[in-house]
Amino acid sequence: MTVDFIKIGEKWQKKWEEDRIFEIDAGDPDDKNKFFITAAFPYLNGVLHAGHLRTFTIPEVVARYQRMKGKKVLWTIGYHVTGTPILGLAELIKKRDKKTLEAYNKLHNIPMKELLKLDSPEAIVEYFSKRATNAFKKMGFSLDWRRNFTTDDGRFKKFIEWQFLKLKEKGYIKKGSHPVRYCPCCDNPVEDHDLLEGEDATLVEYVLIKFKGRIEVDGKEEECIIPMATLRPETVFGVVNAWINPDGKYLVVKVYKEVDGEDKLEYKGIWVVSEEASEKLRNQGRVVEVIKEIKGEELVGKTVINPVNNREVPIYPAKFVDTSVGTGCVMSVPAHAPYDYVALRDYYRSVGKELKDEDLIPLIELENYGKYPAKEIVEKMGIKSQEDRKKLEEATSKIYKEEYHKGILNENCGKYSGMAIREVKDVITRDLLEKGIGEILYEFSEPRVICRCGSKCVVKLVKGQWFITYSDEEWKKLAHKCVDRMEFIPESLKKEFHNKIDWMKDKACARRRGLGTRLPFDKDWVIESLSDSTIYMAYYTIGKTINIHNIREEQLTPQLFNYIFYGKGDIKEISKMTGISKELIEEMRREFSYFYPLDWRCSAKDLISNHLTFMIFNHVALFPEKFWPKGIVVNGYVTIEGKKLSKSKGPLLPVEEVAETYGPDVGRFYITTCAELPHDADVKFKEIEKVKDNLEKFYQFAQEVADVSSGDLNYEELSVIDKWLLHRLHKAIKLSDESYNTFQLRKVGVLFYQLINDLRWYKRRGGNNKKLLRFVAETWVKILAPITPHLCEEIWELFGKETYISLETYPMAEDRYIDDTLELGEEFLASTIEDIRRIVEIAKIEPKKIYLYTADSWKYEVLKIMNENKDKSIKELIPIIMRNPEFRRYGKEIPKLVRDIMEVGVKPVINEKEILKDGKSLIERKFGCEVIINGKDKKNKKRQAIPYRVAIYLED
Repeated sequence: MTVDFIKIGEKWQKKWEEDRIFEIDAGDPDDKNKFFITAAFPYLNGVLHAGHLRTFTIPEVVARYQRMKGKKVLWTIGYHVTGTPILGLAELIKKRDKKTLEAYNKLHNIPMKELLKLDSPEAIVEYFSKRATNAFKKMGFSLDWRRNFTTDDGRFKKFIEWQFLKLKEKGYIKKGSHPVRYCPCCDNPVEDHDLLEGEDATLVEYVLIKFKGRIEVDGKEEECIIPMATLRPETVFGVVNAWINPDGKYLVVKVYKEVDGEDKLEYKGIWVVSEEASEKLRNQGRVVEVIKEIKGEELVGKTVINPVNNREVPIYPAKFVDTSVGTGCVMSVPAHAPYDYVALRDYYRSVGKELKDEDLIPLIELENYGKYPAKEIVEKMGIKSQEDRKKLEEATSKIYKEEYHKGILNENCGKYSGMAIREVKDVITRDLLEKGIGEILYEFSEPRVICRCGSKCVVKLVKGQWFITYSDEEWKKLAHKCVDRMEFIPESLKKEFHNKIDWMKDKACARRRGLGTRLPFDKDWVIESLSDSTIYMAYYTIGKTINIHNIREEQLTPQLFNYIFYGKGDIKEISKMTGISKELIEEMRREFSYFYPLDWRCSAKDLISNHLTFMIFNHVALFPEKFWPKGIVVNGYVTIEGKKLSKSKGPLLPVEEVAETYGPDVGRFYITTCAELPHDADVKFKEIEKVKDNLEKFYQFAQEVADVSSGDLNYEELSVIDKWLLHRLHKAIKLSDESYNTFQLRKVGVLFYQLINDLRWYKRRGGNNKKLLRFVAETWVKILAPITPHLCEEIWELFGKETYISLETYPMAEDRYIDDTLELGEEFLASTIEDIRRIVEIAKIEPKKIYLYTADSWKYEVLKIMNENKDKSIKELIPIIMRNPEFRRYGKEIPKLVRDIMEVGVKPVINEKEILKDGKSLIERKFGCEVIINGKDKKNKKRQAIPYRVAIYLED
């Protein structure tokens, strides 16, 4: 049969909306039977797609489950529009950019006529807000829409202003020079949401070590600095040469450093750097005057002085030097860097020399290695040349890791001798900076960081930049305390969040342009998109009152928010000041106090390092401990038929398309059950069709029992197979309850497929208890309701029910009906049938009689002993069994029996004879012949039987 899932979806969505059944208000403050769940709100520079569908359907399903558990569930959504991506999109549409128009027309399904109208941020926000709302409604999301908002709403901005005033008041916002990811074209700092590529790129801190050299300037030799960029400043003691790309373009420049807080420049000397490096210096607080341009080959053969030990070292040519990385000048430490060792060995050979041990300078003592670890690992791995890059990478990674964790600096390192590598980097960096022989240069951790406008981003030291001091150690202690108290799914995330907090550095929180809230204490700056999205779940609690009563933005003062969130201030004065009635102020205070803290925050794993960690920091900064978040759930990414999602290139799979093609319930069931929560989900369209087929089978099953009157079942009157089905049902209730409660939704899907198989087996076994089947159907409709609510409402109505199943109580498992021996019995029967089938197939006969023999009684006694000693090995079991004199006469058989039972599985003893009798008719129907149980022992077969494996004799 064919079920119109789309039509069913539309029917029930209309009814839910008309009756407003998902709107929820705060309850009795003394009985906080509430459940508050949120997901990271979507950024509206495109339609909602398959990735959104997974991340949002997970909390949607759990919200419905908790509602059926009797909780007051707050589940709603807002829309994120802050930042520059929407500005950039509007500009591209306005310019009629061909690629953009093609992507949004074909992938986002926007008719070209409508698309061309989206040439302003306001038009984009309005359009995609409507599309997002439509998508959520088409998928049947049980959201309280009264609380919905966009982040460009003036009233929400007042909330963000309050947040930043409080952060500044607590000393967590400061102003100064700060390195940021920056788009030169947009002339703005950029965050993850602003990027097309390189969203995961971090800022890497290189130390520039100032080697001294000489260079010709205006006909005479001048002292110059040739800065070498390194991530391992401690290795400077082992430098034996420097590398320069002979074909690279280098600049001789005068460098001046801008002095913080003073309108003056500090002269830093004449430097020689690559052309790309000169631009980096300009972006990072230096003024650069170009004296002349030279080729790298002009530096080859010169020498430089190592500033830490005054050792003179030569400059050698190396085409592997990338002039876009660091300064284009690289110090060589061949005793400890495999790349340097191989390169220096190759260079020596090219000039007719042989690299010797005395040419190397060892500086790190490392367990299990000699004086020259790089040389040892290169020779051990058989690395022949610089072309063997895979092995070189492996060797480098291994050496660096071991040296970092176990290395100790030796006597060549002066006062640092004896210090552990893992502890000395910061010490040496500080000393180099204090002595003026080192400086800091920032690079991206990835080569390509591309803004949504298409421009390549740079690291820029922004002067007068506002930033949040996430590096504050006392603040970090609070964040760690919060993480210790929180639940995480999966549990391994707890350690990851502790690590993220430890590594957290100060973060730029505002920019010069873009949509969003202006800093209340510096109106020239707009708060960026990862800083205004950390505590908005608190706004959900009061958004209903603000929206319904049309409270204006000018009424939302800091004093009002202080009262709502802290209970501070005189409510009469605040009411008079704001023009908001005391009743409404108390309502907002009550809503916040009732629903907070947040029970669960749901997100995909890409937000762990930013949004989710920032949420923890901001909550511990702004709210008392009782309002700190309680849990975070993280799901994996989504791909489509193995391909990564892309808003600009595809594939995308809009959420609306899922609802319109398959129906909401098919999409909901598939996306929540196709992969374990932390794993990536790969959408496969054939599998979606299979989900549709199985849901249709369930609907057909419901139709078959729709006319059966429901009523109490008399357990004693039930047959064995009836009791088995009832056992399976209550076990499914119990497991589904646990699965929903722990976000393991795939397990609910597995239980559903087991139900389909159970019904098939029940009918094969001759089961036909209509009242029981009706009970099974009614119960399973409730179990599935959180995932497939429309179909379940339809079946509930079909059953003559006048209530919404969405508001029904989730079924409760009754342990008295759970009997695992029933399940073991049916598994035994099924495996017996399979054994017979296999023998028939191998023997290639059509039996006229089948003889089945169960094991001798003493073998079941052995099985009992094995059940009592499950932790014992075969060697340990034999003496225990042989203590019983009755078993001694079977002495030679015992070891084999124990091994055979272990192979089958050590399970509780069941009445196999009665089970076979009960299933005899099924076996006879299956094989079309008479079945004899424990009859005449044909050819001494019975002795082969063991518990859970009958002996079989076929008579043809």
